[in-house]
Amino acid sequence: MKKKYCKDFFIYKKRHHWFLIPTIVFFYNKTEFLETGVYTPSWGLTIRWLTYMIGVQIQETYKQ
Repeated sequence: MKKKYCKDFFIYKKRHHWFLIPTIVFFYNKTEFLETGVYTPSWGLTIRWLTYMIGVQIQETYKQ
């Protein structure tokens, strides 16, 4: 069975979080909550600079 993934791209402009040096953040969460009520693995990558945060998050969908 082929795995399926939910993909999310986002851009935020935060008021109170400043990154003076451009920062790349990779994150992984083994038990991220999925809107179907189950917990599945999730990972993503963000680039943060000044008040901007641009990133992508990918989460494995529930397998039946």
